[in-house]
Amino acid sequence: MKGKLMSLSEAANLIKDGMLLTSGGNSLHRSPVALGFEVAKLGRKGLKHCAAAPGLFADVLCATGAIDTIYFGFTGFENEYGLAVGMRKGVQSGKIRPIEGACAVIIEALRAGASGVPFNTIAGMWGSELIEANQDFYFSAQSPITKEKVLCVQALTPDYAVLHVQEADQYGNARIIGPEFQDKLMARAAKKTIILAERIVHTETFQERPKETAVPHFLVEAVVHVPGGAKPGGCYREYDQVEDLAMKAYIKAVNEDTVLEFIHTYQEGSW
Repeated sequence: MKGKLMSLSEAANLIKDGMLLTSGGNSLHRSPVALGFEVAKLGRKGLKHCAAAPGLFADVLCATGAIDTIYFGFTGFENEYGLAVGMRKGVQSGKIRPIEGACAVIIEALRAGASGVPFNTIAGMWGSELIEANQDFYFSAQSPITKEKVLCVQALTPDYAVLHVQEADQYGNARIIGPEFQDKLMARAAKKTIILAERIVHTETFQERPKETAVPHFLVEAVVHVPGGAKPGGCYREYDQVEDLAMKAYIKAVNEDTVLEFIHTYQEGSW
């Protein structure tokens, strides 16, 4: 098998204008932030993003004008830091189209993508104004079994899933320690997957404990060794605490339109 290790910049260059992305983790937890920083510096445009609760990866790309459409259930930074400022600012200015649903709606859309079907049925959304607001995402159909009217959501099939994990091998086998969120589903719904890993471990550890493999190698195009790649967010058992000063500096940078400067100073450790 051919190894898939590459640099952060090489992995970022796989992402092209107009692609649909999904990113793992949840809010400030295990988001692949380091790759988000690199893609932001490339100046990509017209990207789309989908996740039930996208985190810093997506927000950085919203804040730098890379994302023009976002499918989401909730986008925020927990109670301490409020709503995701980059996404909110982009939506309020009209630069980003928000396609909203309950978290379960986005999950079912990704599940349809993973299953190779064009749509999935959902429950619990009747009466919501979101259906009328996003008629290219939601639609109704008649059940061939009960003849009742059911609500459907179109499949989401991302070009890339970007996941940050604790352990991976050089071929792309990945292990998530702690909450997996929707990462497994994302890797199966996407056409290709990019793995960011805290540690590169021997393949034998996956052969010895195969049930711990969250993402198998054949779904993965690139593996990047990035210790601390989810910072300033957290990563279970690696660094559980969110970097408070960095998060406050990021929010300030979004409000002042200086996010690229923040990325540079943060990566240099001089902020």
